[in-house]
Amino acid sequence: MEKSGPGFNPLEATCGLMVVCTDLEGRYTYANQAYLAHTGLKAPPIGALVLEHVAAEDLPRVMDTVRRALEHPGQAFWVEFGRPLRRAWNRSRWELVAVCDGSGNPVGLQWMGYDISDVYRRERFQEASLGLLSAGLRESLCAKEVLRRALDAALEVVPVAQAGSATLLYPDGQFHFVAARGYDLAALERVHLHPGEPLSLSRHIQARVFTQADIAAFNARLDPERRALLEGPGRSREIQAMLATPVVVGGQPRAYLYLDHFQRPDAFDELDLRHLEGLAYHVAWLLYGEELRFGHYHHPETGLANLRSLREWLLRLPPAHRALVALRCRSLERLRRLEGERAHLAALQEVARTIQANLRSSDRLAWEEGTFWLLLEGVTGAGEVYAVLGRLRTEVEAALAKRWPQLDFNPRAGAALAGPGVLPLELLRAAELALEQNPRPGRVYFFDPDLARQTRETDALRGALVRSLRHLPDPPEGFTLHYQPVFHLVERRLRHLEALLRWNHPGLGQVSPGRFLPLVEEEGWMSELGDWVLGVAVEQAARWGVAVAVNLAGGQLEPGFPDRVAGHLARHQLPPGRLIFEVTEGVALEEMGLEVLRTLAERGHPLHLDDFGSGLSSLERIVRLPFAAIKLGQGFMASLGSLPEPHSPQARLLHALRGLAEGLGLEIIVEGIETQGQLEFLLAEGFVLGQGYLLGRPRAHYAEAELRWLCRGSP
Repeated sequence: MEKSGPGFNPLEATCGLMVVCTDLEGRYTYANQAYLAHTGLKAPPIGALVLEHVAAEDLPRVMDTVRRALEHPGQAFWVEFGRPLRRAWNRSRWELVAVCDGSGNPVGLQWMGYDISDVYRRERFQEASLGLLSAGLRESLCAKEVLRRALDAALEVVPVAQAGSATLLYPDGQFHFVAARGYDLAALERVHLHPGEPLSLSRHIQARVFTQADIAAFNARLDPERRALLEGPGRSREIQAMLATPVVVGGQPRAYLYLDHFQRPDAFDELDLRHLEGLAYHVAWLLYGEELRFGHYHHPETGLANLRSLREWLLRLPPAHRALVALRCRSLERLRRLEGERAHLAALQEVARTIQANLRSSDRLAWEEGTFWLLLEGVTGAGEVYAVLGRLRTEVEAALAKRWPQLDFNPRAGAALAGPGVLPLELLRAAELALEQNPRPGRVYFFDPDLARQTRETDALRGALVRSLRHLPDPPEGFTLHYQPVFHLVERRLRHLEALLRWNHPGLGQVSPGRFLPLVEEEGWMSELGDWVLGVAVEQAARWGVAVAVNLAGGQLEPGFPDRVAGHLARHQLPPGRLIFEVTEGVALEEMGLEVLRTLAERGHPLHLDDFGSGLSSLERIVRLPFAAIKLGQGFMASLGSLPEPHSPQARLLHALRGLAEGLGLEIIVEGIETQGQLEFLLAEGFVLGQGYLLGRPRAHYAEAELRWLCRGSP
């Protein structure tokens, strides 16, 4: 169909933009192919009323927008509405502009819009995930209650589902129904499913849709009693489509979520599957999180809080007078060498008990890597620190004298003092620097701001050393690498650069990676192009002295890939730790690439999980792979807005994700930081690493002097 008229664009159909023109009576005069696809019409409805395709509840708002557009020619007015269809998701957003004749009088309307149904679905998924995570973290829910709330959330996220249930693996080794909506739960609780039965353990990691034939085949293998319960109160004969997903904890299915539809076998679409997987993923976090959190926040042998716990304490504390003291005692290490691990551990536990007994209830004690950390509240000066340490030394030596009279508790100490204007988290690095500068047992070194400046300058000089490089072949025509910085938000110090592939075609201009990368994968060119990217990225990393992150596609994860990487590293003398690999959740799920990723990690390459939170991952796979960090996709920051509200649902979701990631010992990198308000919010919430246009845009080149300044950071 050819058409010329107001706002017509021959590319409309390919870009998804819907365009409609109507006369003053609201009758169609034009509709493009995108609109026909949206409404399911086979031909343009010329002469029909456009309001026939507007849901009744939205008509008043649409009519008001039409009126305003006609009263103000030349101005655009927005309106959202649904269609009168029996579907759970059905929304579009439109811009209305009056079309005028040569005299400026309105003769019709131009409607331009987009289908935003999937946007609403994703927002609903985020809201449901937030509610589930927040409840689990806030209320310490038992497994049954987690699954009951998860089922409610699933029915919100997938409203096409007409009923649902959840099973939980009990200590008896069988799955029991613990939640049901649309069914008689009391009857279903009498059904126990063995892990080996096909539908209860179908070996699927991702969500799957089972048909009535699948369900009937499963029921046929059951004993008469259980079959009668599932086909009667369980209504299994009526189910036409069952969407099921496991909740994988510790590498094994711990629970299952089931959503059912009774009319159509094609009721569930791909987004329904991904969202149910996402909820199951969050349920797994809640079921597994507490067990992991204790292990990650405490020293395994002493039970003392570790540095991660100390950081959490510091992040939660308001600015006030306090001191952080780091103690390291060489005599404890000598005891380990002379009398073995058991004697060392016993002495360490005795020292910890004695220190803890002599601290106030407001003070805190932590231990990690041979260092005691004492957080002393209300301390205003060095004299108070000396007094506390003198008392502790006397008490500890008295306790040790009974079993280890040869053990002299005379530690080196580094201390940092904070007042109301000092961020609590700054104390940790300050005390550590003071301890590193203290060479003598029995002495206390206090942090000096000049010490931090000198240390940053030294690190910048070390990072600025550049290795000589050999000339590489010219890049493919039009292809270049741009580099976007990832910053340590608190110190404003460059952490590493992310290499981003760009293509500037002579005829097409700048082509988006989202357009050409899928074609590269489809045509089997990713291995060759990826090898070139690696070569350029490794060369730049060596030249600049800064770590570079490279995104990996699934097609690159071939058995010989680690050796090709090693060849690049050897050629440019780059340590493996300076080359970071980023993989998406989808790539991490691919079984073929798991061994390659493990090999890369074993060789010293940090692995980062990119676009975390999309709901595609299995917790089992994330735990199995040795990730060093996760990157939150840009959608998280976009949902916060330019001036985030600390108590908004989106803010609480970010806070929950940070706690869960740290519980697994993973760093967390926030992408999409674009405003100062977002940066200040992240600092207040304790996020350490971030990336975004506010901090630095992707660029093809960096001057060495500029990199040195970025590595040094703000004083």
